[in-house]
Amino acid sequence: MRLRGPLFILALFVAPAALLVPVAAAWGDNTTAAPAAADAGTVRHDPDNRTALAEWMERCIQGNAKFLAKDVPAAIDFYKQAIQLAPKRPLPHYLLAEAQLAAGDLPNGEATLKYALDLSDDRDPNVRGKLLFLTADMKEREKKWDEAKTAWKDYGDYSAKHGDAGMSPATPPARIQAIDEMIKQDRAYDVVRQRILDELRDAGPPAVDASKRK
Repeated sequence: MRLRGPLFILALFVAPAALLVPVAAAWGDNTTAAPAAADAGTVRHDPDNRTALAEWMERCIQGNAKFLAKDVPAAIDFYKQAIQLAPKRPLPHYLLAEAQLAAGDLPNGEATLKYALDLSDDRDPNVRGKLLFLTADMKEREKKWDEAKTAWKDYGDYSAKHGDAGMSPATPPARIQAIDEMIKQDRAYDVVRQRILDELRDAGPPAVDASKRK
């Protein structure tokens, strides 16, 4: 079963340390230890970098708390604040895309996701891997089967190269197989539907009982 929306975020960021340590280390924020969990209403950023918690990261944590509380609009606001503070960081864009998709805003979610992918690179393979995963998952939601298969292959190739980045290389083959099954079912349904239409056309209009005519 694929995880989506708040459950997907929960699986990715069970604890703030999972969010803070890989990202801060990859971007050279001189992090020595991840701080404790933040209260969603308390700003704990450190302008002097004594605890290595940047303000944009604080906004991400606050957004995650709102997301997990199913307050998606508030989460979106926090993620947008994080983007304003760190526009070139892919993580807040990724989180915003997740929230937008969870809210059913597919056009903006897709645009945000694409922008985040353009920002991401191998400095943080964990975030890039999540972006590739979400891209493939989104293509499935849209039933763009060929694009979804390509996206899952991209995720699989990337996860194979970065096995230590918390990705799941076993997922793409399973998803591609499931997509192939769905394509096969769709084609079978199309054949049956066309056969029914042909039979109805060949039979012509139904006969009308003359005795029932007025």
